[in-house]
This record gives sequence, structure tokens and C-alpha cells, in this order.
Amino acid sequence: MIKYGIIGCGNISRFHFHGIEKAGAKVTYIADINEAAAKPWIEKTGARYTKDYKELVDSDEVDVVSILTNTKFHKEMALYAIAKGKAVVCEKTMANNGEEAWEIAQQVQKAGTLFFTTYMKRFFPAVVKGKELYSKLGRVISAQVRSYQSWGDFFTAPDMGWAEGVTKSFGGAILKCAGSHMLDMTMNFLGKPQSVYANIDYFPQTDFDRRVTAVMRFADNIAATFETIPHPLSKIGYERNSWDEKIEINGTGGRLEIYTVMWDAPENNCALLKFYDNETQTETEYRFDAVNPFDIELCEITKAVERGEQIAPSVVEGYRVDELISAIEKSAKLKAEVDIDWKI
Repeated sequence: MIKYGIIGCGNISRFHFHGIEKAGAKVTYIADINEAAAKPWIEKTGARYTKDYKELVDSDEVDVVSILTNTKFHKEMALYAIAKGKAVVCEKTMANNGEEAWEIAQQVQKAGTLFFTTYMKRFFPAVVKGKELYSKLGRVISAQVRSYQSWGDFFTAPDMGWAEGVTKSFGGAILKCAGSHMLDMTMNFLGKPQSVYANIDYFPQTDFDRRVTAVMRFADNIAATFETIPHPLSKIGYERNSWDEKIEINGTGGRLEIYTVMWDAPENNCALLKFYDNETQTETEYRFDAVNPFDIELCEITKAVERGEQIAPSVVEGYRVDELISAIEKSAKLKAEVDIDWKI
């Protein structure tokens, strides 16, 4: 049985605890500086507890180290776990920037350890099926990507007290917390962009990004537009519940559209896939049973660890998202298109 050590018992951790249980694995160690946050999970799992994450990593009772803390701690914790030869599951974003992410990736390559970055939306059945259908698009000619999430009104009546906590914890706001998933989704289908031209609208006198718009240029001069915004619109989106996240890819042979569902309530519906086949001039909707993509992801990761096999999203995918975010930020600062210097 694969044994997990959990570092960080914040909001995201409940999905990992549940997914690990569904995978038939066991949580043997929990680390959090806030014992009250860890206590319910200690009682549920019977795991040992510590405030020192290094004690958890050093334990022979831990095969996989799950790093679920704020992003600003990821690099330090990941490098320590890699050096100790442990498999790592790291919540997104993997690091604060592309430079830190590359440092982590280099150490994984040197150590030959397993590393998984949790971009769980890859595991929606709609995304898996979309990948199967992707070749039917023929030559890709355009793509549009968006992530609109209902955080409130940050344009006319913002709650900046809450916003300051977001940027301190994650090193950014809408781009890192929301847009990062859809940047991974874009590269999952289209590969790495060669360059990006971006604009970032920050709330005045803060580092809180409230609108990010970009054009990414890929091979064959394919352009993909991307936008992510926090908004107050309560009934928009596929489920009419404020969540409005979509990727659309157009090719000479058809169109592929994927609509995701609210990340912390995936049990209501499953992501929706629409595929238009230009040869038959028909559109098919693929509607799947509601699933929790965290459960699927952690089951797949656990099986991969048992086999000693690396699966995506790996440290490579984690690095690429962080490098792309850094390029978007650089482009916005320079007000110019920038080429992306991919290390891997």
C-alpha cells in the first residue's frame, strides 16, 4: 500500500485526502504549523502529526510527499523531498515563477524521482475524450481560452483585504489561481507557445491582477487568445452558476469545445465536450457522469507510483505553466511580444 505524507491542511487538502482514500492508499503522516487544521484529518486517518515538514519527509512511513501549502513554500519543500528520494505530489502553481520551477525540474531530472503537478482538469473524461478527437481537427487554425471566476467585484467595489491575502499566499491573483489551469489545458492540446503578447490590469497600487489578456503564438503561426478575470456575474457559464471556463480549438476539419465545471463542486455536473465534424457536418455533445477529477488524478498517481512510472502532469508540465506565466508577466511589463526561452 502506498503511504502518503500530507504537508498543509488548508482548503485544497480535503480533495487530496478523499482522493487518496479512493485510491486505496493510506495517509501516514500529516504536517501543518496549525494543529487545529490538521486535527480532523489526524482523527480520520490515524496519521502521525508534526509541525516540521522535514520530519514527515524523513519518515520511512512516507512514500509520497504531498505539498499542499501556499505556493511560496513549494520550492523549499519540493527540493528537500527530492533530495530525500521521495515521490512528490505538488499543488499548482508548482513554484513562484519560471526560474524557481526550472530549479525544481533540474533536481528531479538529476535525482530520477517521480514528481506530479496537480493540474487535475486533465482528468475530466471530457478532456481525455477531447484528446482522442483532437487529430480529427485537421490543421489547427485558431483557439480561444478563458477562465472567468466569480470572486466578486474587483473593478468598482473590491474587497482588497481578502485580495491581499491571495497575493501573499500565491504570489498573484487571477492568473495564478485561476488562469494557470487553463494555460495547462492549452498546452495539453497545442503544445508550447513560441511567444506571447499580454496585458495585465492590476488593481491600482497593488499587485492584485484582476484581468489578464494574452495572445500566444504557436508553431505554424497558430494564435490562441487567452483571458482570465474575477467577476461578480452570478448566473453566467455552462452551469449558470457564475463559473465560465472554456477552451475552443478550431481546425480545418472541425471544432472542439470543452466547458469545465466549478472546481470545488464537480459532483453536480461533469465537464462538457462538444465536437463538430466538418466532414459529416454534425456536432456531438459528450456528456459524462459527474466525477471528481481529483479522485481520478490521485488514483492514477497512486498506480503510477506503484509501477514506478512517471505520468503527466509531471514536473515538466508544472515548469511549463510557471514559465509561461513568467513570460506573460514580462510581456505585460514591457508592453511587447516576448519569445519564450523554454528549458524543457
